Amino acid sequence: EPYDLILTSFPHFVGQIKKLGINSEYFRIGFDSRVLKRLKHQKKDINFSFVGSISKYHNKAMPTIEYLIKKNNLKIFGQGVKNLPIFSKIRRCHSGEKWGLEMYSTLQRSLISLNRHISTSKNYANNMRLFEATGMGSLLLTDYKDNLNEMFVIDKEVITYKSKEEASDKASYYLRNQDQLKKIALAGQERTLKDHTYEKRMGELKIILKKYL
Repeated sequence: EPYDLILTSFPHFVGQIKKLGINSEYFRIGFDSRVLKRLKHQKKDINFSFVGSISKYHNKAMPTIEYLIKKNNLKIFGQGVKNLPIFSKIRRCHSGEKWGLEMYSTLQRSLISLNRHISTSKNYANNMRLFEATGMGSLLLTDYKDNLNEMFVIDKEVITYKSKEEASDKASYYLRNQDQLKKIALAGQERTLKDHTYEKRMGELKIILKKYL
């Protein structure tokens, strides 16, 4: 109640907040393109990676991640693995935590970056990895969401999956066809640098704030 305006990157939260009598606007997250100037271009020596948190909020993604470890030698980086059972396949195959520039470096080194959303996002594409992976020039393989095509052209700038089997098949296909992989990854990076940087977002924020000030 003390707030005049609440911004959210979850589009389905806007209506819920407005029902409480509080102004709300949809405001997407993005990519800080200055990172590219901090890192030298690196050899892509990781075929397929997942860089992100593993926690109780990601339980639905565990079967997919475990399946891709087995079928596609998916490399896992990130925090939270210590909370998994000792016998967990994810824990056994974990490659360490990555933070800051080291995290961005890992994404840049990856030919393909796996993405998945927590249940809070429902059927909306909304997390940092969408823009971090594409911004660093990795091919984004993400779970399909209804609004994803508002951000990227599917199959031309990013690729999607609706099941663990489809994710596995597409990862295998693009690793065998790296000319296509590189073409889509480059297009995804160009789209992020054109439409999804924080410089771009600040222009969008200015319009929102003018509406209410």
